[in-house]
Amino acid sequence: MKATEPTTTAHVLMPDGSSTPVQIWQAADPQATLVMVWPGFGMGGYYYRPLASALTQAGFHVAIGELRGQGQSSARASRTNQWGYHDLAAVDFPLQIAAAKESLNLATDHPMRFLSHSMGGQISCLFAARPEAEKYNLQGIFGVGAGSPWSEAFGDKERRRLGMGAVLLGGVGGHLLGFWPGKVLGKDFVGYGRQSGTHMKEWRRFNRKNSLDGLTGQDINYVQEMKKVSIPLTFGRSANDEECPEASIDALASFLPNAPLTKLIVPGELGHNRWAREPAAVVELFSHS
Repeated sequence: MKATEPTTTAHVLMPDGSSTPVQIWQAADPQATLVMVWPGFGMGGYYYRPLASALTQAGFHVAIGELRGQGQSSARASRTNQWGYHDLAAVDFPLQIAAAKESLNLATDHPMRFLSHSMGGQISCLFAARPEAEKYNLQGIFGVGAGSPWSEAFGDKERRRLGMGAVLLGGVGGHLLGFWPGKVLGKDFVGYGRQSGTHMKEWRRFNRKNSLDGLTGQDINYVQEMKKVSIPLTFGRSANDEECPEASIDALASFLPNAPLTKLIVPGELGHNRWAREPAAVVELFSHS
């Protein structure tokens, strides 16, 4: 077996009948902390295998989740099959965490940390406000390239790119079509694949107003509950990551004002994604955070 291959994979049945694979690596020490890795927008879990392997070698249990409809998730967004930020935080994350702990024979309250990329970091902050965060003993969030998509946090070039994404994904996909089909005339113009219209409408508002108010179907007031979160946050970024400037990190962290915040620069010119394929610097920072 290759070093980057998981020990096992748990296939989680989701409420819409789709299946989400959770790739799992078992540490040598049964009492090791579990690290849940959450992908970024449009990214599949397989991309993070070198990171998971390196974390396991550093002494952690590791599980890579999927965002619904991405990677190896079988969910397919349509006008009638929708999900949003709340569904990901309240349904997908808990089901995948439970599957990982069960596969590793860990107790429900076994210590757990998140290592979250980009969109995965946004959802992680929402999850931290939920009662399941205490149930599953979430002890900290380590985000890489994880920030708010709020347009005011970005320079002109990236602001224009995000604005175009908001028009296509949130406007055309979310409001006009009811979902973003991914390819239009055979081409994926924004590079994020097929996406749920509900999620994209919420992302568009996040981009325009830095707002997470009134998420579709929410069973708690996320904005109010995030203010109560007190677990440590560590947000890192590569110096050349134009998709997550420091102001974007600050805008996301502002939702959790009572959570101790550490900001780090990831050594090397690893951009927004490449650190997951060349994970040594991130694993070193994570291990000592």
